[in-house]
Amino acid sequence: MQQKPFDPGEPFDAMAESFRIQMANMALTASEAAIYRDLDGIRQIECFVAGVLTGLVGVCFSQIEPTKIGRDEIMRVIEHYLPHAREQVEIMLDAKH
Repeated sequence: MQQKPFDPGEPFDAMAESFRIQMANMALTASEAAIYRDLDGIRQIECFVAGVLTGLVGVCFSQIEPTKIGRDEIMRVIEHYLPHAREQVEIMLDAKH
């Protein structure tokens, strides 16, 4: 999947970047909780993914009128963006090294 380059002046990109930062801050806050730190690394990831994805789907479902766009379409949108999200993270990680 080839996407346009990130443009901080583009409203979509700017808001997406804000959500990415908020998610990173949420993970940092979670790492301060003893109950989270007591989980092993894999369980931490599983716990984070379970909570974040459930929250993501819930927020997306709350923003639609099921008669106009169905829940299955929302799930397709999420699936569509997963490879792009990975690509973006790999670009950011490669830029650090």
